[in-house]
Amino acid sequence: MCGVVGFLKSGLSQVERIEKLRRGIRAVAHRGPEEAGIYDDGDLTLGTTRLSVIDPELGHQPMITNDGRFVAGFNGEVFNYLELRAELEGHGIEFATKSDTEVLLKSLAYWGLEALDRLNGQFGFAFYDRVRKELLLGRDPLGERPLFYTEQAGTTFFASEIKALFAFPQVRRELSPSGLRQTSRYWTPIPGQTCFAGIRSVPPGHVLIVRPEGAQLRNYYRIPVDRGPDHQPEFGFEEAKERLRSTLDQAVRFRLRGDYPLGVFLSGGLDSSIIASIVRQHVPEELPSFSIRVPDKGVDETRHQEVMTARLGTRHSTVMVTGDDIRQRFPDLVYRCEVPLHRSSPVACRMVAELVGQSGVRIVLGGEGADEAFLGYDIIKESKVLEACLDEGFDREQERALDEALDDLLYTDPTAAAEILRFFAKNRTSESFDLGTHLRRFESELAGELISGNGDIVDDDRRLLAWMRPRVDGLATDNLVGKAQWLDFQTLLIGYGMTCQADRPGAGCGIESRFPFMDRDVIDFAATLPREWKLKGLTREKYVLREAYAALLPGQITRRPKFGMRIPGVESLLPRGTGDWVDEILSPTHLRSSSVLDELGVRRLVDRVRACDGGRIPFPLNHAYMRVLSILLLEQRYTVDFEVPHVDIDRILVKNIDGTRTPIVAGRGI
Repeated sequence: MCGVVGFLKSGLSQVERIEKLRRGIRAVAHRGPEEAGIYDDGDLTLGTTRLSVIDPELGHQPMITNDGRFVAGFNGEVFNYLELRAELEGHGIEFATKSDTEVLLKSLAYWGLEALDRLNGQFGFAFYDRVRKELLLGRDPLGERPLFYTEQAGTTFFASEIKALFAFPQVRRELSPSGLRQTSRYWTPIPGQTCFAGIRSVPPGHVLIVRPEGAQLRNYYRIPVDRGPDHQPEFGFEEAKERLRSTLDQAVRFRLRGDYPLGVFLSGGLDSSIIASIVRQHVPEELPSFSIRVPDKGVDETRHQEVMTARLGTRHSTVMVTGDDIRQRFPDLVYRCEVPLHRSSPVACRMVAELVGQSGVRIVLGGEGADEAFLGYDIIKESKVLEACLDEGFDREQERALDEALDDLLYTDPTAAAEILRFFAKNRTSESFDLGTHLRRFESELAGELISGNGDIVDDDRRLLAWMRPRVDGLATDNLVGKAQWLDFQTLLIGYGMTCQADRPGAGCGIESRFPFMDRDVIDFAATLPREWKLKGLTREKYVLREAYAALLPGQITRRPKFGMRIPGVESLLPRGTGDWVDEILSPTHLRSSSVLDELGVRRLVDRVRACDGGRIPFPLNHAYMRVLSILLLEQRYTVDFEVPHVDIDRILVKNIDGTRTPIVAGRGI
């Protein structure tokens, strides 16, 4: 994991440019604590921080071509860098390092934007062409690594985290009511938006092209989704299982590349068990595995983890996540994630990331992405039933089918099947109905109504649909499964999961998390499979995955239904009257000073939460309350008390390139 930060066309003196850049580097130093680098040529001022994973000796950044024309800063990994390097060498390109950074640099220099379709990886990069005065800010297809930007007074600033943008005094620090409202409704801002005014995110699968005449956002990858109930491939189910095993095996092998010890996340569920089993086939030596435990025996997954560790013979480590951990660590995770949280799971992810880093493991593989690609969520079952209802009508038979199908969803949202179908029957003519079964989930969330500012949820739905329509095949049809799947990718996986449960919790722990199910070849292959091979009937989610790996995994794992992470939640964050951060952040003084929250509405919400019986806060009150706490914490840490961390940049500075003294030669320059 690394970090990039910089700006273009500042109009400042060199002394001023470097002074401001050093502030930005300090703000992302936790992402790459081993090395820092600086590049400055008067037009582009670029800083990098690095956690070395591949070629630690020579892969220093920023990296420039021999003629000085092209320069790059890179956060992430290009997993197929060896194959790309061989291809470039076939074109006469020479390499001075063994790093994937040099492969990225020279791929973009040689192929230009066409290189993006060749990259298999997780990345956010800045790439500058000094002859054309063109800056590319690119992000990987599935949004595994972040990249943000803003234009202030004619200067384009960019960084791997928003806090690094705020390190520049020119960038205003102000929450965005519309971004917060969207996050409260969709769990994430609409792609490209953030929770801060004037700050934008490079969306997954996009590249921002900044030229002297202006900036243009280009989409280079569209997430493929379910092709409808009638789609049939040219191969049979047995061949599909073989192709799946081959494709996923390659994705795992790509992600085993690196120069440091590796391990696996092992939750006890199907997805991480599959990845761990494939890793074990390629790593015969000692393999560390990591997981969380919780005090509640009813939802603790230890027994399933033990089944897998016994099968694989891993050296297993666990960390217990308690309610006290949630209360103590929640403010720090809000600061790290830079968005309101609606669950406490980021705390657990941070704790297990710390466990991995302390063990000496640097590369760790996990199972994220399987549910989205292979139709693992209950909301897909809702979509399948709703499609039938649109054809055959809303009746008791469909109600019974949905009632039998729902499982994991009931833990957080115990809405009866009859009520779910009544909701869709009522909203069938709504202009937001193209959001499919996610519309009910969006409508259920409460916190958005507590946020002040112009606009409303109807405006937000229109904006989300305007973003979806050119990027989703068949949006205007009744393929509700495909629509729900795309929204799963964009909201639950990319907007929330990759931000709050992967990238930010892991930053600063000295680890690189990798997810083979998010390999673009795996995603593309899954989309070619018939719906019934992924969701068989209404009860066997991820069916082809279970069958493809039935001989490799214990039956206890392959037969196990979907079971989401269950850790202590919002009940750990109630006011106690003891004067700690919860009482302080909900104090009348803080509520009155908020520029984005309705004070009276928040007070009513807190009263409702405190009045809940049975020791558990039900949905949707739990989500709304946690988001309110998050918004207050974000406002305090970023708009009131923001500070740039104190980091000794000179101690880790390994590159300081004065680009003004580098000769420029027109041409390819590689």
